[in-house]
Amino acid sequence: MPKIVIIEDDPAIREELALLLANEGFQTVAITDFTDVPKQVSASSPDLILLDLGLPGRDGMSLCARIRKNSSTPIIFITSRDCASDELRALSLGGDDYITKPYNIPVLLARIKAVLRRSGALSGSGAEPDVLEAGGLTHHGHHEPGNGSHYPDGHP
Repeated sequence: MPKIVIIEDDPAIREELALLLANEGFQTVAITDFTDVPKQVSASSPDLILLDLGLPGRDGMSLCARIRKNSSTPIIFITSRDCASDELRALSLGGDDYITKPYNIPVLLARIKAVLRRSGALSGSGAEPDVLEAGGLTHHGHHEPGNGSHYPDGHP
């Protein structure tokens, strides 16, 4: 079960995110003390970080840059800032996605799962099983993205 760290200063949004993610089977860690966030993130060993831009003491942009110095953990910004320059800067600093509030819950969950799949933290990443049924027979193979093969080892 992937672990997601939530860095959000609004208690209502933080609790909503934690509940939504728990209902989807994710383990969550909600940061409520914003004095040394990078250290708390590192200690949590998350598979994904949800990061707000407007935080007390330090903004999400500088936190992303600091986290990126020591970690390649995917970061999704969740913020009320809908300015294109903020989005560009967040992605340039190492963010993997940028979602504006208010967010659409199914879309938010789909984007979280997509980032986790790409990072390999969610099952279903990498090889995708193919099932072929014909004439009462079932064949279970694998499709390796990128090599065009439908065979388990890439060879017939």
